[in-house]
Amino acid sequence: MKQVLQKIVIFNLSLLIFSFSSTSAAEADYISNPYEVSVEDDLAARQIIARLNHALDEGDYKLYASFFATDGVFVSGFGDATGPKEVAAALEKVSPFITNKRHTASNLVINQSGKDIVVTSYLTVFERKSELKYVGSAINVDTLSFRDGKLKVIRHDSTLDPATAAYIQSIMSK
Repeated sequence: MKQVLQKIVIFNLSLLIFSFSSTSAAEADYISNPYEVSVEDDLAARQIIARLNHALDEGDYKLYASFFATDGVFVSGFGDATGPKEVAAALEKVSPFITNKRHTASNLVINQSGKDIVVTSYLTVFERKSELKYVGSAINVDTLSFRDGKLKVIRHDSTLDPATAAYIQSIMSK
C-alpha cells in the first residue's frame, strides 16, 4: 500500500515537471515591487507561513488546513484541493510521502496585491527521522486575505525547482 501511494505521489509530482518553466522577467516582478505591506500584516503573514510548515511537519493536516479560507485553493504536486476539508484529505492521502520531513520557508518576499497579501518563498524539505538528507525544494506563492477578521490562505501554489523535478523524473524512469 505504501509503495502504491508513493508511486501516486511521484506521478502527481511529475505532472509539475511538464508545467515547469524558467522564471521570466515578468514573473520575477514580485522582487522589485514596492514594499507597501504594513508591519502588522507582514508579521501576520510570516506567522501563517511558519505555522503551515509546523503543522505539516507535525502531521496535523486538519490544523494545516484550518489556515485556509473556506474557498481557499491548494495547488501542488500532491493534487489540487479547495477548502479546508479537501486540503486535509489531500494531505492525508499522501501522508506516507510527507511524514517525517522538515519543511522550511526562507527568503520571504511579501507584497500587497489589492487587499491581498502575496508571500513568495523558497521551500526546502529535509528528511528528519531516518537520515540527514535533503529531499527537495520549490517556490511557494501563498495569497492571503482577511476573512472575518482573520488572515487566511486563499491560494497556495507550489512549483518544484529544476533539480527536484529532475530527481522525480529519474525516479519515474526506473
